[in-house]
Amino acid sequence: MFDGIFLSKLITELSILKSGRITKINEISDTDFLFTIRSQKNNHNLIISLSSSYSRIHLSNKIYDTAINPKSFTMLLKKHCEGYFIEEIFQNETDRILVLKLTGFNEIQDKNSKYLIAEIMGRYSNLILTNEDYIIIDSLKHDGVGEYNRTILPNAKYVFPEINKLNPYKMTLDEIKDTFIKNKIDNPKMIVDTFNGISLSTAYSSFLADEHYLEFYKDINSEIKPAIIKGFNDKNDYYFNPLSYEIIKEYDTLSLMLDDYYYDMDVKAKVKAKTDDLSNFLNKQIKKHEEKINKLKILLEDTKNADEFRIKGELLLTYPNLKEKSKSVDIYNYYNNKIERILLDEKYSIIDNSNKFFKKYQKMKTSVSYLNEQLDKVYDELEYFKLLSYQLTNCSVNEALDIKDELIKNKYLFKPLTNKKKQQKPRLLTYIVNDIDISVGKNNIQNEYLTHKYSKPNDMWFHVKGAPGSHVVVHSEDELDEDLIRAAANLAAYYSTFKDSSSVAVDYTRIKYIKKIPGKRACFVTYTHQKTIYIDPDIEFINKLEVKRK
Repeated sequence: MFDGIFLSKLITELSILKSGRITKINEISDTDFLFTIRSQKNNHNLIISLSSSYSRIHLSNKIYDTAINPKSFTMLLKKHCEGYFIEEIFQNETDRILVLKLTGFNEIQDKNSKYLIAEIMGRYSNLILTNEDYIIIDSLKHDGVGEYNRTILPNAKYVFPEINKLNPYKMTLDEIKDTFIKNKIDNPKMIVDTFNGISLSTAYSSFLADEHYLEFYKDINSEIKPAIIKGFNDKNDYYFNPLSYEIIKEYDTLSLMLDDYYYDMDVKAKVKAKTDDLSNFLNKQIKKHEEKINKLKILLEDTKNADEFRIKGELLLTYPNLKEKSKSVDIYNYYNNKIERILLDEKYSIIDNSNKFFKKYQKMKTSVSYLNEQLDKVYDELEYFKLLSYQLTNCSVNEALDIKDELIKNKYLFKPLTNKKKQQKPRLLTYIVNDIDISVGKNNIQNEYLTHKYSKPNDMWFHVKGAPGSHVVVHSEDELDEDLIRAAANLAAYYSTFKDSSSVAVDYTRIKYIKKIPGKRACFVTYTHQKTIYIDPDIEFINKLEVKRK
């Protein structure tokens, strides 16, 4: 529900950035950018997303992967905006258009101003940089058609979209009442068509009370109480106040709410787009290997009857006429003291049938070791694919690309390696607790690097007990205090398949006691000298930890 009214409330929260200096601009994806702004002695991260499905702008405390090789538009933003100060933050009427007026010095040290204009309009979203006369320097998306009398191209004059609706913030309650009466507004769609910056969800709430105009006025002028709500279509939505909807979760700030609402589904959408739905591939592999295990178990169970064929072969040798051919014979079974009927292939003699039983017995006995060997291999493969599937549910785009490249390297996927330029060393997620670094490996490449290459022998290693999870390492050779142990254990529990469980068992030991398992992939290890702590994963605690920025 990111409408123009919502943006007008958000600007109050973004005012903390005024007079702040843009110190860094990073590219998160083709449509998303992360601005680091130094203001009031603190760094603030501003997300500007121009994606079709998740367009938005807000402050963020989340951790994002940034592009190793930024595209040309990102480099242009860095050139023109880094080092500049945010002089003003304003909205065009009640449109979903946010403008940052930037002031700084160009390459020849002349003071000048620029405008960074974020149009948060779903699939029409755009980011436009102009000079102080609104002449376009460049934009994320170009539009040379001039739709709605607007041409978005370098050197063209930027023009705000024409507004043919009423601005409710410039109207009194009586004026709004008169508008409702004059236009005979009797449904939410008519509110959207009459007033600028109003979403259908906001308009719908006005019809949950008798006096629609009064409810509408109260809604748009209510104080900020951010909340995830159950929207008019019974889907989760959000707004700056609960309106008349059912509240699911309340927040202290609009940015915290937007962070919570968008982050996971936005990351998952980007992962899916970048990896050709790798999740489906892994799920198919898991199902395939589970079915193969069931088939092998059935075959292995059949081998338990091998002795029956040996006994039949032995009994046939006691028959008086070994050259006889018959469909069956009745023979005394000296193992159970009973007469037993043995079915035969009448094309062959008794002795040939006996030899066939012995051969089948020998084949089944020989197959036992082969079937057990195959079972071990399939179990290993299943464990590997389940591990990758877990890692994919809790990863960033770059980490997902690592998983895809790992599968290609191991010849599970026969596609060209991704064009992503590989770094010499994986980028680890690192937290700082009491001035000590705690690193987290979030895929096999990171886990192997962290445990076997990056860490020192006396660093303390943490891992959830008996389940897939991240390798977590506290980079300190000293004895750890309780705060460090609990923080590292919390991270190990949260970044595991037990993240939603309670009283999770986490083992910890020194790196020097971690060993690779012969014959298995390097991401699987064994360890000794461990201690165990039980902890409840606490995402709120983790979100408060300081993240080491690379």
